[in-house]
Amino acid sequence: MSSIATHDGKVVAVQPKLVKVEMHVVSACSSCEAHEKCAFVDKADKIVEIPTDQWQQYRVGDSVVVSVNERLGLLAVLLAYCLPALLLIASILVFSYTLHSEGIAALAAILVTAAYFLLLYRFRNSLSKKFSFGIRPKTKSPEKTHI
Repeated sequence: MSSIATHDGKVVAVQPKLVKVEMHVVSACSSCEAHEKCAFVDKADKIVEIPTDQWQQYRVGDSVVVSVNERLGLLAVLLAYCLPALLLIASILVFSYTLHSEGIAALAAILVTAAYFLLLYRFRNSLSKKFSFGIRPKTKSPEKTHI
C-alpha cells in the first residue's frame, strides 16, 4: 500500500471546480542549525491548482491540507528527470557511433530529448488527471485546558 504525502497550505483563490492553494515549501536543510545563514536553503511559496467538486466549502484564507500519493511523486520524478537523462545518454551513444561526429551527435541527442519534453507537453492534460492532488480542510487541534 502506498503512503500519502501531505502539506499544509492556505487557500488563495476559489473558482468553480478549482481551488488554488499556496504552500510554503522549505528544503530538507531547514532542520540544519545554520540554515538561516546558508545560501543554499531553498524556500519558496508554491501555488497549486486543485480541481475539486467541493470547491464551495473553501474560502480564501482557509487553512487546508494538500495530499498526493507518494507513488505518483516517484513517477513524476521518473518522467521529468530519469527518462530524459537516460534518453539523452542513449541518444549520444547511438548518434556518436552512427554519425561519427560528436558535435552532430550532441545536437541530435538534444533534439531527441527536446522531442520527449514536447511529447510530455502534448499529453499534459491526460497526465494532469493522473497526477492529482487531494484537498481537505485542516482540522484544528483541540486546545489544552490547564487545571
